[in-house]
Amino acid sequence: MVIPTIHIRSEYSEIPLRIAKGHFATSHSHINYFVDMTFTKHRLAEARQAARELAVKFRSSEIVDTILCLDGTEVLGACLAEELVEEGIKTENEHNTLYVVTPETTPGNLQIFRENIAHLIRNRRILILAASVTTGNAVQEAIQALRYYGGVPVGVCSIFSCLDDCGGFPVTTIFHAKLLEDYRSVPAGQCPLCKAGVKLDALVNSYGISSFM
Repeated sequence: MVIPTIHIRSEYSEIPLRIAKGHFATSHSHINYFVDMTFTKHRLAEARQAARELAVKFRSSEIVDTILCLDGTEVLGACLAEELVEEGIKTENEHNTLYVVTPETTPGNLQIFRENIAHLIRNRRILILAASVTTGNAVQEAIQALRYYGGVPVGVCSIFSCLDDCGGFPVTTIFHAKLLEDYRSVPAGQCPLCKAGVKLDALVNSYGISSFM
């Protein structure tokens, strides 16, 4: 099954938002748009462009030592680190640079950091980078994990977001769900498409999309 993808651009960005309308299930909710961020996460030129926009938007007096990458955003995270350094972001670590890390997720969906990575979290001020913030659950889990390991979360950035703030932090994003006037993210038990008997088109997560035949 091939789901047609539409490209749109925000008022302020030349980066395309690739979307498909339908009925999709995530681990936390049902949504009526699949936002495909494959190229923004994995194509270097587009990741650099996205990082440039996020760095300009994330104007903060906060000190940042580490960028925590969720949803496979490591390429974007590395580009964002470079852009933030160019923007003159302050750090407090002994190397006067930014670290870029990603959590390990256990089968029980806990985010952990091995000993060789934990010291890049402990006593560091950390910016969380996600591909999308829809329910905010993954970001809040990251905040809890960071605090457990002694880190200090200082902000949240994303490519796409339904929320203006998450976990007590404003979400700096390139695309807001307000661009899609009828965008919905609801618990499965409250999904109007399910109630109307509309079958799911696909399962989606941070890795991408798996369509039903």
